[in-house]
Amino acid sequence: MKKKAYHGGAFWDGISPDFNSLEKSTDIINADVLDAWFDPSPKVIEKVSQFLPLVVKTSPPTHSEGLIKAISESRKIPENYIVVGGGSSDLMFALFPNILKKNGKVLILDPMYGEYAHIFENVLDVRLIRHKLAADQDFIIDYNLLNEAIQSNNPQVVVLVNPNSPTGKYWGKENIVKLVESYKSIIFVVDETYIEYVGKEESIERETERFHNLVVIKSMSKVYALSGARVGYVVSHPDILEKFYSFIPPWSVSLAGQIAGVEALKDEEYYNEQYEKTRILRENMIAGLQNRNIKLFDSVANFFLVQLKNGSAENIVTELRKQNIYLRNCNSMSSQFQDNFIRIAVKDENTNKIVIEALQKLL
Repeated sequence: MKKKAYHGGAFWDGISPDFNSLEKSTDIINADVLDAWFDPSPKVIEKVSQFLPLVVKTSPPTHSEGLIKAISESRKIPENYIVVGGGSSDLMFALFPNILKKNGKVLILDPMYGEYAHIFENVLDVRLIRHKLAADQDFIIDYNLLNEAIQSNNPQVVVLVNPNSPTGKYWGKENIVKLVESYKSIIFVVDETYIEYVGKEESIERETERFHNLVVIKSMSKVYALSGARVGYVVSHPDILEKFYSFIPPWSVSLAGQIAGVEALKDEEYYNEQYEKTRILRENMIAGLQNRNIKLFDSVANFFLVQLKNGSAENIVTELRKQNIYLRNCNSMSSQFQDNFIRIAVKDENTNKIVIEALQKLL
């Protein structure tokens, strides 16, 4: 059997993958995945709860027409530039096999979350090029070095996650636009799963009308608290969408997901408040974790990266699981990581205090 993509979620082992003990979820700290610490908008909860029997038993609109319309109106993007799917992962697995040729070259950042590398190494027959970002430079992209890597390798596709995971670093959109404009024959795929934590105005999704070689992947999971609903979309020129649109199955987004996505887009004020609270929680958590045995990397999102100067990430992760605290060993996210990096998701204030105290004792 081929290798499966690893994407965290070990905390379900502490609850019950068969859902027989969901009440245990209140005793589990699931900081190994980047689900939002806050609830979905009250508008989402109210609509789904009000029509719950209908939501569960009824087939959704076949191709998420209403959700596409809502995205188009909210983001000011033409409807024919949008394809939706059951989360960004669903869309990635449909997109790349249809825009990459056999033995084609694709360049990704290193570190970057591992699903992209999994697709290129285990699913497709392509040549993967890792553009390494340096820890002593806080994993910030150097434009000149990346530009040189693109020039020298001439990849068919370049993939950038912005803000990046697990580093939490944001790269100004003007840099990406400059690259996209400079290499018209290369397709740039930009994953903006966490961009709303910086500000939705920082998205480059509207640049797809100018550039036919730009693909923007958007997840509604992490910033709209809809991870369980599985909602994502791709924005690109129709010429690119046509390459993979037929590989998106009908009803790819559940009725719950479609309703939740539409309602979430209506409540920008609520979510902006949560993003500001997240910023404060993250800064307070980083301040509380200061320790001579680790290096902390600042972030713009709902997580941050920790480098161990001594000890083993796997040992720490294993010991914390005994306390029902789940953090992420980052080995799968970089060829540079050697059991010495941990990613921590930001939770509510009390939960963050529990994580800080437990981690400080181990350090």
